[in-house]
Amino acid sequence: MSALYGLLLFVWVTIVQGRDPIGQNLILILADGFGNSLLNSSQNDVNIGLKAIAENGVTTEFLRPSFPTHSWPNSMSLITGLYPDSHGFSADYMYDEQSQMAFEKGYGINDTEDVWWKGRPAPIWYTAGKKGDDINCYWFAHCHRPYWDLVVKVPNHRWADLGNPQQTDRLGEIIPEVVSRIAKYQSHKQQFFLIRSSSVGNAIRMHGPNSDEAEQALQRFDLHVHNLQQELEKEKLSSSTNLVVIGDHGLRGINEEEQFYLEECLADYSRVKKVVNMHSMVMVFTDPEEEGNVHFELHVCEQWGMVTDYDENDIPLVKAYKLSELPEDLHWKDSRFMSGVILMTKPGVSIITRELPSVPDLGDIARDAKYTGGWLPDVDEMKGFFMARGPAFKVNEKHPPVDMVDVYQVLLNILSIDPNPNNGTWTNVEAMLTEGWEDRQSHESSTEQRIVVFSILFCLITRLLW
Repeated sequence: MSALYGLLLFVWVTIVQGRDPIGQNLILILADGFGNSLLNSSQNDVNIGLKAIAENGVTTEFLRPSFPTHSWPNSMSLITGLYPDSHGFSADYMYDEQSQMAFEKGYGINDTEDVWWKGRPAPIWYTAGKKGDDINCYWFAHCHRPYWDLVVKVPNHRWADLGNPQQTDRLGEIIPEVVSRIAKYQSHKQQFFLIRSSSVGNAIRMHGPNSDEAEQALQRFDLHVHNLQQELEKEKLSSSTNLVVIGDHGLRGINEEEQFYLEECLADYSRVKKVVNMHSMVMVFTDPEEEGNVHFELHVCEQWGMVTDYDENDIPLVKAYKLSELPEDLHWKDSRFMSGVILMTKPGVSIITRELPSVPDLGDIARDAKYTGGWLPDVDEMKGFFMARGPAFKVNEKHPPVDMVDVYQVLLNILSIDPNPNNGTWTNVEAMLTEGWEDRQSHESSTEQRIVVFSILFCLITRLLW
């Protein structure tokens, strides 16, 4: 009998936990601040790795980010499939009037407080983790934070630190670790990697897209993407692993001749409680009874008013909105932590402060950025990119534009997991998937069939012995 049970144990390990992948693995690389315009303007000999994805997979004409075209709102749209008015992260910098606390792009002293995180929608790693997938995060914002009954184990050195521009420069060092883990564990659990890289975006913000620093950052990023694909092929993982690379939004240069100080428009500074964000979009918090006065002063401000060569068809340099006046198609005004007055500038125009209480504060390095985001999603320089290769995707396919909120459902589809309710449109993305992909067998069904085979074999052997 012991020999029989030994045989059955061997069959169990072979059938249920064999060497074949249990499902499809997924590697998601989010390139913060790397826009479509930079991708299209860079030289072919620089984009060896990205070009390999395009030739062996799918690229979209561009990716339309959520508004505002900041890192945090778009990261949240990516991992939830929701617009900011549904996921609640309204900008990189936010202010809660009740607690008088500020959120500062993830590295502020109050950024871990529950006021920002309570009631947030389920992130993609929770949805995938609850289905049994193995989640691995590298510098991906708030992936280490508990969500209900699940905590992704992320070592401290892999927590996102947006205050450390050099943190993600180690992208090349983690490639062997990623590939090794897939090879070792894919027969037990689907592997899902979420990796954030900010090196290209940081270089552009401080030095511009045509600088040596930006060119070197792009070359390094592309080399790492190339090496990752080479290692996956070397380990024969290409048939079980999908690679998705996303540039969340682009950056545009700030025109120093069109940079304005908010104070120049106000007769009484005491009417303003807090100014949040800067350059392209500014939230102005006031007491409710002062909202109308402040909005009027900013609306008629001579500083950015008519100029001699102004044409009535031109976009105004700065437009002042009341919250209720914000366009519906931005999917933004019903988000959390919104001010009663909002300023939005023409691309390239910048608004900063020099005395008013502000978030970020007056000493923040972001005030000195040469390039920034935050303008409307349809501005060419703000558009991101989407590219992917692997068993799920067609080969050498140029796809129409997609929205950031569309990507969430694609990622979960690869993992054979039903998405939570979201703002994405499936018809926008389904044509990028391989023919017959939707009819494939899920990894859960495959495992169930293996268990059935084992059970039948067990019954047959037991019957023969008796």
